[in-house]
Amino acid sequence: MAIKLQLDGLHCSNCVKSVEKVLNAVSGVTQAIVTLENQTAIVEGDVDAEDLIAAVEDIGFEAKLA
Repeated sequence: MAIKLQLDGLHCSNCVKSVEKVLNAVSGVTQAIVTLENQTAIVEGDVDAEDLIAAVEDIGFEAKLA
């Protein structure tokens, strides 16, 4: 199952790496790909969107279902 998130607050490649790292650490995630240009994340795996959003917000960025 793929979940698409709309992100806010990404400014550089380090932001992208930070968000990808935290998303990939969420239990059930098999792959997370973050794109800086359109501020989105595509997350594959068996996981709840609320857990993904909480993980992103815990490191200071905003996220919502796209």
